[in-house]
Amino acid sequence: MKLSKRLLFFALTAAILIFSAVMGESAPRDKIAYITIDDGPTLNTPRIIDTLKAHNAGATFFVLKERIEMYPDSIRKMENEGFAIGLHGVSHSEAIYATPTSPLSEMNETGEALYRLIGRRTRLVRTPYGSVPNLTDRQRQLLEAAGYKIMDWNVDPRDSIGKTVDRNTVLRNLKAGLDKAGSPAVILLHDRKSTADALEEILAILEAEGYELKNLTLGVEF
Repeated sequence: MKLSKRLLFFALTAAILIFSAVMGESAPRDKIAYITIDDGPTLNTPRIIDTLKAHNAGATFFVLKERIEMYPDSIRKMENEGFAIGLHGVSHSEAIYATPTSPLSEMNETGEALYRLIGRRTRLVRTPYGSVPNLTDRQRQLLEAAGYKIMDWNVDPRDSIGKTVDRNTVLRNLKAGLDKAGSPAVILLHDRKSTADALEEILAILEAEGYELKNLTLGVEF
């Protein structure tokens, strides 16, 4: 009888350990980050996509109409590789804020260009320079009434400040921003060569911090 109880104890212990290991492997991480890349596509986009894929990292590209038309193959590559695509306007001009209806008009125009290329629409939008403080209440209302989800950010590594960007400064800004934002972290990056050059290190920091890197969706709140 004592032997049977001992065997039962060991069997239950083993089962608990196996269950814990399996659940630990499949359970989602507590820390989520959303890499967002503005102003593309550009000549740098294919390398950015390849680096993200090599790290199995999700990302969201906020694209401009004039660059959709210049680099259609990069848009197709984003779509085929499973990244999220959002709208960033026509040409990244302050004219987007000129009238109550101009942000909506630009996003509709950009969305149509995207639809003609890949046959899919997106409701994710990011206005140039961020919606705060640039969008008026009326402009915001019109975008939201049309079904658009406005996505700003809470981590800014400042990778687009100036013609030459110091990589170490960008990485320090990233770490400081992550410490402040916690989870979810929505990270603002830009489609430019200096960012493509630093992306391996950016991803290494996020991985070391234990972030799971996902595509933005309409349901994300931060």
